Amino acid sequence: MYYVDGVKENSLAQKAGILPGDVITHINGEEVTDGLMYGFLTCNECVKITLVRNQEIKKITIENDFEDLGIINDRPFIENPKSCRNKCIFCFIDQLPKGMRKPLYFKDDDSRLSFLTGNYVTLTNMKEEEIENIVRMRLSPVNISVHTTNDELRIKMLHNKHAGGILEKIQYLVENGITVNAQIVLCKNWNDGDELTKSLTDLYEAEVNSVSVVPIGLTQFRDGLTEIEPFTKQDCRQIIKQIHKISSRAYREIGTRFVYPADEFFVKGEIALPPAAYYDDFPQIENGVGLLSSFVKEFNQSFANRKPKPVRKKVVATSEAAYPTLLKLVERFDKKFGTKTEVIAIQNKFFGDKITVAGLMTATDIIEQLKSKKMEFLVLPSAILRAEGDLTLDDKTISDIEKALSCEVILNENDGKCFLDALCM
Repeated sequence: MYYVDGVKENSLAQKAGILPGDVITHINGEEVTDGLMYGFLTCNECVKITLVRNQEIKKITIENDFEDLGIINDRPFIENPKSCRNKCIFCFIDQLPKGMRKPLYFKDDDSRLSFLTGNYVTLTNMKEEEIENIVRMRLSPVNISVHTTNDELRIKMLHNKHAGGILEKIQYLVENGITVNAQIVLCKNWNDGDELTKSLTDLYEAEVNSVSVVPIGLTQFRDGLTEIEPFTKQDCRQIIKQIHKISSRAYREIGTRFVYPADEFFVKGEIALPPAAYYDDFPQIENGVGLLSSFVKEFNQSFANRKPKPVRKKVVATSEAAYPTLLKLVERFDKKFGTKTEVIAIQNKFFGDKITVAGLMTATDIIEQLKSKKMEFLVLPSAILRAEGDLTLDDKTISDIEKALSCEVILNENDGKCFLDALCM
């Protein structure tokens, strides 16, 4: 159902007699399930609407010149998103401590959210008609959590008897013009080694647009969960070599590298980050893959044109994964601007020291590890905040950090130019 919360003045909907409070149930004979379906069904020259008003069914026809009908709906675009039915051995949400805010524990697995927000879906809870809808509605690109193309292994890793057949589903989507981006969460002694090579080869031959390979995130809250070893420095180097074999083949044959290892593999493997060109058009940057190289490129492009000037002294706090990169950039900045900027890597004690990315930093760790510092300005990554930009993972605000540390916080929007702007303030 699609609720009419308002109608725009002089709109097609107002002229057709649609009123606030009406509930649209069908358009052109098809059930309206959400805002996405409403948008798809109204893209027709003739829009036949079935609605309920005061418990009476009414039918209204609008001749549409492919413009907005003028119906206002104030509810979530996707109501009641599908939750995940898997019990993945690598699930990060299963590794959260108790007592955090409720939305953090929701596991979404909804193809509509994949299209709208870039979320990854497993396709394990989708009926055949729902996959058909992806094609019919052109919900492209779609991001799929694959992990392995070995059906037996995927069923085991996801703890879901319906997890097989992923390659056939992907092939169907690709053959029907849907762009597919895939993700493999790599788990040591599970889907690495020969299994990784097989999965990447299968996905390449299925003409998937891109694949990111990211390491499992292991928190200290894994009691009762499958035991999985962290990757060592040597493991990371081997994984990158393995990925490069497939990406080199892809680059020769189709002009893109196709598969991209997560930044953490380079950092932990103590391998220099590749240049930004390595990531082509950054098809997996929303997954954090290539973020550091993009950051460096943005910094360099802006840095060359900056003229030295007096700037205020600052402290930069960042994650352990980003620390080596930011330290090099700050050293260049200090040399040119004559400043002494301190860069501090915040150890993740909240989730455990195996978690090293900025998006999982907490205010508690930042405050605890910087409370002895005397500083006027502190530069922090905006990734520590949720999408709304107001709360950290441990439910604190930027004001809370400022009060606790008696300083002003300057947020960097995960962008090299913004970082340089923050240093120059």
